[in-house]
Amino acid sequence: MTPSPAPAARRPVRRALVGLTAVGLLGLAACGAPPTTTGSGSGRNAEGSEAKIDPKDCPISALDEAKGPVKVNLWFSGLVDPALGVLQDMAKRYNASQDKVVVTTNNQGNAYQEGLAKYRGASATPAQLPQIQYLEDTMLGELVDKGQVLPAEACMEADGFDPTQITPAARAAYSVDDVLYPGYMNVSTPILYYNKVHFQKAGLDPDNPPKTLKEIEETSKKLKAAGVSKKPFSFKADQWFISTWLSGVGEKMVNNNNGRTKPASEATFDSDAAKEVFGDLQRMDEEGLLNAFPVTDGSIDHYLALINEDSSMVVETSTASGTIAAALGGELANGTGGVKIDTSALDGKKIVPGSAEYPGLQSAGQIYASGGAFYIMNTSSPAQQAASWDFLKFMWKPENATIWHTQGGYLPALKSIVKSPEVTKFQETELDGKLLTPAVNQLATADPDNSGPLIGPYESFQDILQGALEKVLFNGADVDKSLASAQADATALLKDYNGS
Repeated sequence: MTPSPAPAARRPVRRALVGLTAVGLLGLAACGAPPTTTGSGSGRNAEGSEAKIDPKDCPISALDEAKGPVKVNLWFSGLVDPALGVLQDMAKRYNASQDKVVVTTNNQGNAYQEGLAKYRGASATPAQLPQIQYLEDTMLGELVDKGQVLPAEACMEADGFDPTQITPAARAAYSVDDVLYPGYMNVSTPILYYNKVHFQKAGLDPDNPPKTLKEIEETSKKLKAAGVSKKPFSFKADQWFISTWLSGVGEKMVNNNNGRTKPASEATFDSDAAKEVFGDLQRMDEEGLLNAFPVTDGSIDHYLALINEDSSMVVETSTASGTIAAALGGELANGTGGVKIDTSALDGKKIVPGSAEYPGLQSAGQIYASGGAFYIMNTSSPAQQAASWDFLKFMWKPENATIWHTQGGYLPALKSIVKSPEVTKFQETELDGKLLTPAVNQLATADPDNSGPLIGPYESFQDILQGALEKVLFNGADVDKSLASAQADATALLKDYNGS
């Protein structure tokens, strides 16, 4: 049975950097795809088999044997400035640093979906694929199922690169059957952004933001009672926040250990915790505490709610720190509105942006690594595969990993730079650095054994769950019935994808 379709495609570019100009947030359409192995890979390991990595699978010696510069084509999407400029500059600097490889970056669009559509269109004809493909983290399952990715861990072993130097939560999130697949990852997580001025006006401590969803509700009541904001909690109805809340307390979205022991065959998100979250959000909406917005193409209304002071808080991706710093900072000079501020700093200001670890169901910071990743395709020549790894290894250099954080807005994926002088200075002196700090801290302590779901037809799965959330918030649908129906549809989707 084919699952009933979700509402009109509204899936967002959740972790793409958000620009202040119009096109920052684009919707993503969703469609599932059955596993089809058209590359040289074999997809998931058989149930019960041990993961095996053979360094010989990565032909790094082919680069030395190549005659003339090896051309590497990198397709990407979902990156806008400043991350877009960081990637392009990274390729230019790499090309200038050696004469064996020439990397060309090709932008497939502002939305992750555009790059995914291009990949899907070319995957049936492997010769048309690029050598490196950058896609959102949710596409990992489909890529592995298609068998067209060279596990980068094989290259790491062949080249003496120690994968344990990668932030544990990030490494775990991008591993399948204990094998790390991407050659580099841009990591992001959700965090809380809020207006410290509003907190002060309501008699709240501006340096003590909510740590749980329940505390968001209580804080919203105080903000509303004080007449500070009409609907205090601005909320884009994105299922990513639901998945993060549930995964943060060990709830699995699908069976088989969130699809990580073996491919998921059943959805499992219809739980007491999910009913609590949906119920809390619906109640907050009914009481005028929640400023809910649908996920629509190009919409930044949930940000504008804070800028217009209709709301005081919003949860969003950590990569939005630059946008928040600029939009909410107003006339503030760069570097003000830090984690610790004097009360006098609030005088005369309408907005002073602050941030905090993602308020969870039990405590703050209960997240898993998200973002996007760079994959080496196994459909090109051995020399191109070796050249692709050589470029991605260049990105792992501490100075380059630092640039991805301080200029690109992504979180440190390399453990050695988390406490480096450059990162510390960035956090202490730059407003966007201050806003990113809680995300850096929660990633460093995230449980690598509690990664997010690994699902082949992830897009369609998300649309189903998001459709249930939208029905509850915008149509007043019954929570229990909506979740039960969504879980049944998601299970049917997984069974259809697996051919069972």
